[in-house]
Amino acid sequence: MPLSQLLLAVVLVLLQVVPAFADFSGLVVSVLDGDTIEVLHNHRPERIRLSGIDCPEKGQVVRPPKLVV
Repeated sequence: MPLSQLLLAVVLVLLQVVPAFADFSGLVVSVLDGDTIEVLHNHRPERIRLSGIDCPEKGQVVRPPKLVV
């Protein structure tokens, strides 16, 4: 495989795994779930999912952690 084809293949793979980012700010109008919020942007609510957030989902029973003695 020529170097140019290898380089093209690597670039295409990297483009597929790059996460999407949005650069705007707005008022949080509601919390939909443990990691999902609605933000007012251009007078419309935009649904935002927060990546990497580990918190209880809506309706999930939360128990205190067990203490190890």
